[in-house]
Amino acid sequence: MSEHHIVEPDLKFIKDMKRAGGDSMKKCFQCATCSVVCNLTPDDSPFPRKEMIWAQWGQKDRLLSDPDVWLCHQCNDCSEKCPRGARPGDVLGAVRNMSFQHFAFPRFMGTWLSRPAYLPLVLGIPFALLWILIGMYGNWTVPEGELKYSNFLSVAAIEGIYITLFFLAVIALAVGVNRFWKSMVHYHGEKGLMGAPVPNLLSVLPGILAHGRFKECGENKDRYWGHLGIFYGFLGAATTTGIFTVVYYYGLGIHSPYPMSNPVKMLGNISALALLVGALIVTFKRFSGDDKKSSYYDWSLIVLVFGLGLTGWASQFIRLADMRSIAYPNYFLHLLFVFYFFAYLPYSKMAHLAYRTVGMVFARQAQRDLVAKEDIA
Repeated sequence: MSEHHIVEPDLKFIKDMKRAGGDSMKKCFQCATCSVVCNLTPDDSPFPRKEMIWAQWGQKDRLLSDPDVWLCHQCNDCSEKCPRGARPGDVLGAVRNMSFQHFAFPRFMGTWLSRPAYLPLVLGIPFALLWILIGMYGNWTVPEGELKYSNFLSVAAIEGIYITLFFLAVIALAVGVNRFWKSMVHYHGEKGLMGAPVPNLLSVLPGILAHGRFKECGENKDRYWGHLGIFYGFLGAATTTGIFTVVYYYGLGIHSPYPMSNPVKMLGNISALALLVGALIVTFKRFSGDDKKSSYYDWSLIVLVFGLGLTGWASQFIRLADMRSIAYPNYFLHLLFVFYFFAYLPYSKMAHLAYRTVGMVFARQAQRDLVAKEDIA
């Protein structure tokens, strides 16, 4: 006796998918060219063919909890070779963006960061908070003597607000990825799950750090350098901030400004350069070839990277040149970008790194990217 399944499409989800960048999905007629040309897809139930039909059918829960979506690195081999112009790479990119929006904690923040209509509110909150903090613990007037940004806003106030934001972001991100993991287990778990999360995390980290899967793409291989620059730029900037705060400020009692010859300062400048170069490569790809079509999330990340890199870099040179008229306004913009980075990390495209890591760990633990289903114990 044949088995029947009732499919109940989520029409709102289909509309949201189109708005998020997956408006081409209706062109797919399941020829499987996308899965054949992809160098990253596992042999067992390959993507993105099944994801395209799930998107057309409005299968929201199955799609948003699909670990295979995160094995895709959007090199767009599939979109380039698609005979119908369905652009599966864009569709999977839209699914990823909607995933961390769906699992976000609290969920309304995911909505705020996904829609341009909320941008005035998203920027207005940190602007108002910083303005109040400066009124309470700082000074808008540049005093005589050595130009120090600590006169603008005290170090204690800056660290108090940003350390708090950091821990709140970590908690929110942890809740979101935990929801994601449970959803993957519920909708895509296999009886043959093998291994433990930590060993599997250690096994996927080398590939993430090396960005090796980008090199396996047939089209747009130069995206590798853009993503590598942004990834290690942020990593270097975070390391620089941590060393200056924990080791120098609290450990050794050495306060800023630090000389340009300081090795940690040099690491920070190199990291800023890597950020800007990576952002330039990614931006160039957005205006040419297969990456011409970009989502709101994409441009938000690019603006954030340029904003952090340029204002951070400019702050030190403005201080060294004693350009007092623009020193504090530029520093205020830098603090605004840093606030955006910390406060909205779990809800912006920066969350991709955490969700991709978790998706790849699950895929490896479930043996999705290693062996065929019939070989799983």
